[in-house]
Amino acid sequence: MELRVLPIHRVSICSDEQGNQYRMEISIENSDDSKKYPEGVKAVFKLIRLDINEEGRTELAVLIDNHTPYGFHHHDKLPSDHDSRKSLHFDSWQEAWDVFQKKCQEILRCH
Repeated sequence: MELRVLPIHRVSICSDEQGNQYRMEISIENSDDSKKYPEGVKAVFKLIRLDINEEGRTELAVLIDNHTPYGFHHHDKLPSDHDSRKSLHFDSWQEAWDVFQKKCQEILRCH
């Protein structure tokens, strides 16, 4: 992702090697809420598997975001446990983006 002035909002559709469809959602914006976002930025990176059954249900495959008290973190036991988090130990959305890309590349055949 090229560096741009915030906000950045992107949505794209990708597939894995088995043909399963995913929606990638990226949202990065400045935030004045220093209590919730001490980094000054609210960042959410999602990879969502689409149509996992006949009812069209979706499933969160990758989620990286930031907020107090966790800072930047990824939800490491998706889709079964949305509340499980692992800290990423940095304060930069660019570093979170790098981790997100690597996690998505493990699943997808597109970038």
